[in-house]
Amino acid sequence: MKKILLSLICGIAALGASAQIHFNAGLETSHLWRGLEVSSGVDVTSQFTFSDKANHFNIGFWGGMQINKDKYKEFDYFASYSIGGFTVALWDIWNFTDAEGDAAKIFNYNCRTTSHFFDLSFQYNFGEKVPLTLYWSTIIGGKDRGNADGEAMDTQRYSTFVQASYKVYEDDKFVVTPSVGGNFAFKPTMNDEGKKRETFYGNEGGINDVRINVTYKLKVGNHEMPITGTAMWNPQANRGYYGVTINLLTL
Repeated sequence: MKKILLSLICGIAALGASAQIHFNAGLETSHLWRGLEVSSGVDVTSQFTFSDKANHFNIGFWGGMQINKDKYKEFDYFASYSIGGFTVALWDIWNFTDAEGDAAKIFNYNCRTTSHFFDLSFQYNFGEKVPLTLYWSTIIGGKDRGNADGEAMDTQRYSTFVQASYKVYEDDKFVVTPSVGGNFAFKPTMNDEGKKRETFYGNEGGINDVRINVTYKLKVGNHEMPITGTAMWNPQANRGYYGVTINLLTL
C-alpha cells in the first residue's frame, strides 16, 4: 500500500505546475452504490482531484462520513485516464465503518484481513446524439473473497458489475436518466444454500441495480447546486431504496 500511495504522490508531483485542482462537496440522505445501501443516514462527501490541463489524467481522493460518524466512514484513492468518451479508472476503496483489529489499519493490504478492495473500471459515453453510457467494473483484489468449496481455503471472486444508462430527457431545469445494472463473479463462492453463486454484491449474481435519477439544476446566484433524487430497486435481493443528493460546492 505504501508503494501505491507513493505512486499517487509521485503522479501528482509529475503533473507539476501545470496541474489543475478540482474540489467538490455534497450531502446525501443515503449512500446508494451498485444496488447496495452502503449508508442509511445523512452523509457528507467530498473529493479533490489533480489533473493535467487537458483533463485526461486524474488523480485524487474521495471521502464520505455519516453525520453520526460511527455509522459510515470511507476513504478512497483513485487514478483515471479519459479520452473522447472513454474512461479507465482504478480505485482503492476503503470502507472502514465497522473495521476492527487489522481490518482497521489503513496500510494493511493482506488479502484475508484488509478492508480495502481494488476496483478497475471502464466506461464509454457515446455523446449527446446517443446519450448512452456503458460501464464495466471488476474487483481485482482485496476483500472480495469467499469460501470456494466449503473448506477453510478462500478465493478471490473477481466480482463484476456492469451497467447501461441512458439520458431520456433534459431541459433547462431537469435531467432524467434511468439505468440498469447487474453483477456476476468470475469465481463465485458458496452462498448460504451451499451453491457457488455468491459475489461481492449478494448471495448470487443477477440484475441488482435498476434506478431512475432525476436531477434538478438548482442555481443560487452563479453557483450551481444540482439536486438529484434516486429511486433504486434491487430485484436480486428484493429490496428498494430512495435517496437524495445535493452538490453544495464545485471548484
